[in-house]
Amino acid sequence: MAAVKYTVVVTREGTSWIAEVVNLSGAHTYAGNLAALDAAVREVIALVADLPDDAPFDVEYSFEGVDDRFVDAAQLGARRAQAEIERATLADSAAHTAAALAAAGYSQRDIAWLLRMTVGRVSQILSEHAA
Repeated sequence: MAAVKYTVVVTREGTSWIAEVVNLSGAHTYAGNLAALDAAVREVIALVADLPDDAPFDVEYSFEGVDDRFVDAAQLGARRAQAEIERATLADSAAHTAAALAAAGYSQRDIAWLLRMTVGRVSQILSEHAA
């Protein structure tokens, strides 16, 4: 089951950030910085939607009244977060593949070449996988 996605519109008022959850009536909050605002937004969503503590949900932010550099930075941050997820997924896949190939009798050199890794990294992965 896919996590519910909440859209949040963020504006700046003086030195405070104001957030309104668009698709959840009555859900709004504020904070002095964006990290605190994210925590407050997640808390208000859980409270207003009456979600269990471990309920998964996604938050998509939209910023209004900020300059283009700010919007560009937000988009860059989102791309970096997505790239980190992809990197972790690739690392996990490579580790499982290296272990399966080693179990099938392929050499660490051949595995390294196939996965575009150093032999030392393959050796490290295989020793971690065996532990």
